[in-house]
Amino acid sequence: MGLLKPFSRQHKALSPERLPSGCFTIHREGGLVASTLPSTFSENKILEIGEEVLKIFRKAEEAQLALSDLHLDFSGLSITARELRGGALIFLQPVTMQLPHTHTPPAMHYKNIEEFILHLENYIECWKQFNHYVNLARDKKFAREDEMQFLELKSVIAQGLEAIIASTEKGGPKKEEVHHLFAQAPSLRYLADGPDAIPAVEGAWHKVYLGLQSLLGQLKVQQNKAEKGTGWSLFGRSK
Repeated sequence: MGLLKPFSRQHKALSPERLPSGCFTIHREGGLVASTLPSTFSENKILEIGEEVLKIFRKAEEAQLALSDLHLDFSGLSITARELRGGALIFLQPVTMQLPHTHTPPAMHYKNIEEFILHLENYIECWKQFNHYVNLARDKKFAREDEMQFLELKSVIAQGLEAIIASTEKGGPKKEEVHHLFAQAPSLRYLADGPDAIPAVEGAWHKVYLGLQSLLGQLKVQQNKAEKGTGWSLFGRSK
């Protein structure tokens, strides 16, 4: 908990009515990729929490500790984080209450192809986490907290998909494919209780995952062209 002292030194403890519920994901440079947190919870606070979580993961890496999951309790707030190849997927949940919330997705306007690649790499890591939860359902080793995180993760993935579709004219998964996949996996309990559900979900997941990797490869080709001075565009959409 000592690594989180900057929160308490600089800001007042969160009051019950301000406790957020949701999740967000940040890439390895600390930028916000997507969030399901309430719009009343400031982006600066989100980024501050994300920065501290990344510091913990980096310190663990420097100490050669295999830290992929992080669980903290801070001022009535439960923080669960998963390392995403330098970035992080972070869940926030009030310890003592469940609060309804509405969220406003962050604006997804990529300034350059490097920023787009950063976001896409983080998005792909989120899809890997989706498969992690499917495996929990297969092994029937999940709790209520995992169910809530699975739902939040799907919300983040849906946001990221909209950003990709808005930024490209071709490449990447189709919205219908992702929505159909989510319809096949409404909850971990549903997957665990249906013996035929998981193979179908895994097949659909694999197709989406390969599509994302293909898109990433195309972007990196565009990046190489840009570095050679030929300019760049997102598959026909000039900037």
